Amino acid sequence: MKKLFLTALMLATTAQAEVYKCGASYSSTPCGNDAVKIETPAANAPPQQTKGANIIKVLNGAVVSVADGDTITILSGGKKEKIRFAQIDTPETSHFGSTPQPYGKEAGAALRDMVKGKNVRVDVEAVDQYGRNVGTVYVGGLNVNRELVKNGFAWVYRQYAHDPELLELEKAARSKRIGLWMLDNPIYPPDFRKHNK
Repeated sequence: MKKLFLTALMLATTAQAEVYKCGASYSSTPCGNDAVKIETPAANAPPQQTKGANIIKVLNGAVVSVADGDTITILSGGKKEKIRFAQIDTPETSHFGSTPQPYGKEAGAALRDMVKGKNVRVDVEAVDQYGRNVGTVYVGGLNVNRELVKNGFAWVYRQYAHDPELLELEKAARSKRIGLWMLDNPIYPPDFRKHNK
């Protein structure tokens, strides 16, 4: 699968051609009614950095709002798109009226500093049950998902993680006791949500 995607990406970026999925293979020309057009990163986009991701589409646009530490809205092609950051989970700012988790506000502020009003690229790997695009966000060559983990504003979301570098970044942040790791007993956000339903 990875080899097929790399072939599709190579076709799109080297020949500037459209790419279609035709059964188990890829082609630069449609292969009948069953052809599925594949959206690929722009030729000038930074190289793909997320390991193990199965990218379903790429969105480019300006960040118009930051909801919390791991959710933003961008304006892409004249349409607002909600983005949930893949593989990471930041402390909750609120959940069913509960008290915010420590470092929830700080995570949101850190994300605003990195992305608010900037153009971003999102490598989308899923659409969740709330209709949000789940993906890795880039500002230029900066992987924002990794940056949040590196600076102690996010956990690696174990249930959905596939990038081993995120785990290494979290381990380093924990050992340096930066961000939320300064707390004596930081609560993993899924556990917090479970107890505050």
